[in-house]
Amino acid sequence: MYLMFELSMESLSSKYLMWVFILLLVQICGCKGCIEEEKMGLLEFKAFLKLNDEHANFLLPSWIDNNTSECCNWERVICNPTTGRVKKLFLNDIRQQQNLLEFDWYYYENVKFWLLNVSLFLHFEELHHLNLSANSFDGFLENEGFKGLSSLKKLEILDISGNEFDKSDLKSLGAISSLKTLALCSMGWDGSFPIQGMLYVYIVSSKLSIVYF
Repeated sequence: MYLMFELSMESLSSKYLMWVFILLLVQICGCKGCIEEEKMGLLEFKAFLKLNDEHANFLLPSWIDNNTSECCNWERVICNPTTGRVKKLFLNDIRQQQNLLEFDWYYYENVKFWLLNVSLFLHFEELHHLNLSANSFDGFLENEGFKGLSSLKKLEILDISGNEFDKSDLKSLGAISSLKTLALCSMGWDGSFPIQGMLYVYIVSSKLSIVYF
C-alpha cells in the first residue's frame, strides 16, 4: 500500500511539473493573440487603401478578416508578445511605388497624392513606432494634423519622410509629448528649413531627436 501511495505522489508531482512547464512555455513564447479591437483597426486601414483605389488585397495579402487570422503575424505589424497589442507599424511605401519613383520620372510627375487619416491609428494604445514614410501624403482628412496622435502616450518614434506635408503641418507634432525620434528626410520643401522654429515647436519633449537631410 505504501508503494502505491508513493507511486501516486510521483504521478501527481509529474503532472504538477508538466503544468508548470506549460505555463512557463506560454509566457516565454508570448502566445497571446492580438486584441480584436486592434485587428479591426488594421482592417480599417486596409479599407482606407481600398477607398483610395488601391489594390489592398495585393498590397496587404496577409491582412485577412476571418476568425483564424492572427494579426500579430501579419506583415508590417509587430506586437508586444506579452499583451498582444500592436507595438510597431511599418506602413512605409504602402502602395509600393518607391521603385517607380526612383526609376521613372514620368511616374513621379504623375504620382497620386492622398490625405492621411490620423484617426485610424487611435486604436493602438501601445504603439511605440509608426513608419509612414514614402507614401506621398500631402495633407490630412478634416485638417486634423498630427494632433490626433497625442492620445498615443507610448508613441516615441515617428517617420514621415518622403511625403509632401506642408511645413505648417509640423506645428501639430508638438502635441505628441511622448515623441523622442522624428524622421523628416526627403520632404520636398523648398528653401532652408527653419531649425529654430522646429526646436521651439518640439520643446515639449526635451529628449526629441530630429533626423532631417
